Amino acid sequence: MRIPRETESTAPEINLIPLIDILLVIVIFLVVSSTFVRQSQLKINLPGSQTRTSKQDAPDPLRIAVGTDGNYAVNGGKILNEEGLRRVLTVEAAALPTNEAKAIIEADATATHQSVVSVMDILASLGIAQVSIATASQ
Repeated sequence: MRIPRETESTAPEINLIPLIDILLVIVIFLVVSSTFVRQSQLKINLPGSQTRTSKQDAPDPLRIAVGTDGNYAVNGGKILNEEGLRRVLTVEAAALPTNEAKAIIEADATATHQSVVSVMDILASLGIAQVSIATASQ
Protein backbone atom coordinates (compact mmCIF):
# COMPACT_ATOMS: atom_id res chain seq x y z
CA MET A 1 0.00 0.00 0.00
CA ARG A 2 1.32 3.32 -1.00
CA ILE A 3 0.64 6.47 1.06
CA PRO A 4 0.80 9.65 -0.96
CA ARG A 5 3.12 12.23 0.53
CA GLU A 6 2.77 15.93 0.24
CA THR A 7 5.17 17.36 -2.12
CA GLU A 8 6.67 20.78 -1.95
CA SER A 9 4.93 21.76 -5.13
CA THR A 10 1.52 22.35 -3.44
CA ALA A 11 0.87 26.01 -2.78
CA PRO A 12 -0.23 27.12 0.69
CA GLU A 13 -3.84 28.26 0.97
CA ILE A 14 -4.97 31.51 2.54
CA ASN A 15 -8.40 31.47 4.10
CA LEU A 16 -10.06 34.81 3.26
CA ILE A 17 -13.35 34.31 5.10
CA PRO A 18 -12.12 35.49 8.56
CA LEU A 19 -10.47 38.52 6.93
CA ILE A 20 -13.72 39.42 5.19
CA ASP A 21 -15.64 39.03 8.46
CA ILE A 22 -13.28 41.38 10.32
CA LEU A 23 -13.38 44.00 7.56
CA LEU A 24 -17.16 43.84 7.48
CA VAL A 25 -17.34 44.50 11.23
CA ILE A 26 -14.95 47.47 10.87
CA VAL A 27 -17.01 48.94 8.03
CA ILE A 28 -20.24 48.56 10.03
CA PHE A 29 -18.59 50.25 13.04
CA LEU A 30 -17.43 53.19 10.92
CA VAL A 31 -20.84 53.64 9.31
CA VAL A 32 -22.67 53.57 12.64
CA SER A 33 -20.25 55.92 14.41
CA SER A 34 -20.24 58.45 11.57
CA THR A 35 -24.04 58.75 11.62
CA PHE A 36 -23.99 59.62 15.33
CA VAL A 37 -21.68 62.56 14.67
CA ARG A 38 -24.10 64.06 12.17
CA GLN A 39 -27.12 63.59 14.41
CA SER A 40 -25.55 65.47 17.32
CA GLN A 41 -25.19 68.72 15.35
CA LEU A 42 -27.92 71.28 15.86
CA LYS A 43 -29.03 73.62 13.14
CA ILE A 44 -30.61 76.71 14.61
CA ASN A 45 -32.02 79.79 12.96
CA LEU A 46 -31.79 82.67 15.43
CA PRO A 47 -34.66 85.14 15.46
CA GLY A 48 -34.06 88.67 14.27
CA SER A 49 -35.22 91.97 15.69
CA GLN A 50 -36.39 95.11 13.93
CA THR A 51 -36.45 97.41 16.96
CA ARG A 52 -33.45 99.20 18.40
CA THR A 53 -32.94 100.68 21.81
CA SER A 54 -31.75 104.23 21.88
CA LYS A 55 -28.33 104.95 23.37
CA GLN A 56 -29.77 107.79 25.44
CA ASP A 57 -32.03 105.50 27.47
CA ALA A 58 -29.49 102.82 28.35
CA PRO A 59 -26.39 103.58 30.42
CA ASP A 60 -23.00 102.57 29.06
CA PRO A 61 -22.05 99.02 30.04
CA LEU A 62 -19.06 98.27 32.22
CA ARG A 63 -16.08 97.29 30.07
CA ILE A 64 -13.78 94.83 31.82
CA ALA A 65 -10.54 93.92 30.05
CA VAL A 66 -8.66 90.76 31.03
CA GLY A 67 -4.98 90.66 30.10
CA THR A 68 -2.69 87.73 29.45
CA ASP A 69 -0.82 88.33 32.70
CA GLY A 70 -3.96 88.15 34.86
CA ASN A 71 -4.34 91.92 35.25
CA TYR A 72 -7.69 93.60 34.80
CA ALA A 73 -8.92 96.99 33.58
CA VAL A 74 -12.36 98.51 34.17
CA ASN A 75 -13.41 101.26 31.73
CA GLY A 76 -9.77 101.90 30.90
CA GLY A 77 -8.41 102.05 34.47
CA LYS A 78 -5.81 99.36 35.21
CA ILE A 79 -6.26 97.05 38.20
CA LEU A 80 -3.62 94.57 39.27
CA ASN A 81 -5.49 91.86 41.17
CA GLU A 82 -8.87 90.27 41.75
CA GLU A 83 -9.58 92.02 45.06
CA GLY A 84 -9.00 95.40 43.47
CA LEU A 85 -11.34 94.38 40.66
CA ARG A 86 -14.03 93.46 43.19
CA ARG A 87 -13.73 96.85 44.93
CA VAL A 88 -13.85 98.85 41.69
CA LEU A 89 -16.78 96.86 40.28
CA THR A 90 -18.71 97.31 43.54
CA VAL A 91 -18.36 101.09 43.25
CA GLU A 92 -19.16 101.11 39.51
CA ALA A 93 -22.17 98.80 39.88
CA ALA A 94 -23.62 100.95 42.67
CA ALA A 95 -23.82 103.87 40.25
CA LEU A 96 -25.83 101.85 37.70
CA PRO A 97 -29.55 101.06 37.93
CA THR A 98 -29.91 97.42 38.96
CA ASN A 99 -32.28 96.37 36.18
CA GLU A 100 -30.16 97.98 33.44
CA ALA A 101 -26.67 97.01 34.62
CA LYS A 102 -24.66 95.45 31.79
CA ALA A 103 -21.05 94.37 31.43
CA ILE A 104 -18.80 93.49 28.51
CA ILE A 105 -15.78 91.28 29.11
CA GLU A 106 -12.93 91.86 26.69
CA ALA A 107 -10.50 89.00 27.34
CA ASP A 108 -7.23 88.45 25.50
CA ALA A 109 -7.15 85.28 23.42
CA THR A 110 -4.35 83.87 25.59
CA ALA A 111 -5.88 84.90 28.93
CA THR A 112 -6.59 82.06 31.33
CA HIS A 113 -10.10 80.70 31.56
CA GLN A 114 -9.99 81.17 35.34
CA SER A 115 -9.48 84.93 34.94
CA VAL A 116 -12.63 85.25 32.84
CA VAL A 117 -14.64 83.02 35.19
CA SER A 118 -13.49 85.11 38.17
CA VAL A 119 -14.79 88.28 36.49
CA MET A 120 -18.11 86.54 35.76
CA ASP A 121 -18.39 85.38 39.39
CA ILE A 122 -17.78 88.91 40.70
CA LEU A 123 -20.39 90.32 38.30
CA ALA A 124 -22.92 87.67 39.34
CA SER A 125 -22.34 88.42 43.03
CA LEU A 126 -23.03 92.11 42.32
CA GLY A 127 -26.32 91.27 40.57
CA ILE A 128 -25.17 92.06 37.03
CA ALA A 129 -26.73 89.31 34.97
CA GLN A 130 -26.40 90.81 31.48
CA VAL A 131 -22.81 89.90 30.62
CA SER A 132 -21.39 89.81 27.09
CA ILE A 133 -18.02 88.58 25.91
CA ALA A 134 -16.47 90.71 23.19
CA THR A 135 -14.89 89.07 20.17
CA ALA A 136 -12.84 90.41 17.30
CA SER A 137 -14.35 90.11 13.85
CA GLN A 138 -12.02 88.67 11.23
